[in-house]
Formats: sequence, C-alpha cells, structure tokens
Amino acid sequence: MKYGIIGTGGVAHAIATKLIELGHEVMMGARSATNEKAVSRTKSNGERAFNGTFADAARFGERVFNCVQGIHSLEALHAAGKENLNGKLLIDLANPYIYKDGHIALDSRWSGTTSLGEETQNLLPDTKVVKTLNYLCNHLMVHPGQLPDAITGFYCGNDADAKAEAAALLKDFGWEDTLDLGDISMSRYTEMLGAFWPAALNATGNMEWGFRLVRKQ
Repeated sequence: MKYGIIGTGGVAHAIATKLIELGHEVMMGARSATNEKAVSRTKSNGERAFNGTFADAARFGERVFNCVQGIHSLEALHAAGKENLNGKLLIDLANPYIYKDGHIALDSRWSGTTSLGEETQNLLPDTKVVKTLNYLCNHLMVHPGQLPDAITGFYCGNDADAKAEAAALLKDFGWEDTLDLGDISMSRYTEMLGAFWPAALNATGNMEWGFRLVRKQ
C-alpha cells in the first residue's frame, strides 16, 4: 500500500521507517520538495521511500499520516489540500502543545470544548480522521513490544471502517492490546494524556514507558 506522511520530524521518520519495513511505499511531505531532512531520510530508507511537498504526499498516499507539530497541523493540512485527502483514512498523531519552562499546556485554540482531532475532522469533513498513538514517544509507537508488559493502543474516530483499518495497522506495528475510545471527540483525552510525558520523563529519566488500561473483559 502507498502511504503519505505529512511532516519530516522524529515521529514521521519512525512511522515511515516502520511502514517501509512492512513492505509499503511511503512519501514524506514537507513545505518544500527539497527539504533537506526529507531528502536525507528518503535516501536512507531505500527504493520504496519518496519525498515531496505536503500536497504531493497527500496525493500519493492511499492512507495518510499527519505527523506535523500540532500548532502547525491545520496549516499543513490546508497546504496538503482537501481534494487530495477526500475519502482517505488520515491517521492523526498531532498534539496541540505549547512548551514553556519545562512544562506542557494545551493550546487554548484546541482545548476545553474541542480538540485538535475534532478541528482536523471539521477542516476535512470528507476525510476519515482517526486519532491514535499521539500520547507516547515515537519509538514506542512502532515498537510497543519492547516494554516488558503490553500497553494499550487507544484510538478514536467517527468512521467505524476507518477505525478498523487503523486498528489492523496497529497490530502490524506490534500492538497486542488496542481499544476503541469512541468518536473523534475522544481526542480531547488522548491529547491530554500525551501532555503527561514531562512528568513521567522527570520521574523516570527516559521515555520508555506507556499506559495500560486494566479492565474487565
């Protein structure tokens, strides 16, 4: 399958590398087709890796990942083009965080009675947005089995079939325990959950941890 990735940072690189390992073709998109980071990472990932603009990546992908820093996410999706995302599964990993003095706060534009996930779906009404994996470090997104216990892969979205596709992909990434939280408004809680990482990093000194929801079967 062909995947487009909006973004070129650490999260985008981790997702792209894993998808290519699984045999998929991947195009990483940036503001410029000559983005040095995207060009370098494309070369390191072999013949199934490509790079281009946000719009190029959105057109290329049968499915698309949004890996842009949250405060720039809607701007990047505007640049990617609604017409290039219509009808597609968009897996949204972005968080609306403001970093200051060693702490995280949710940007007020996407908190309270809404979330970045919800506003992404509002921006792209004909795209099937699924929020997942946005609450832990990029390495564990695609290598959850490296922890001694199974952690829970939360996801949410409005389209049942799109969520089923996302859940299957999480299984391909190595997730043993996944949980459908409901519609896209549940992004409010995974975005808040992701903001926990400075406290956990301060307490443990590393990012090698995750969350497990222990529940009755």
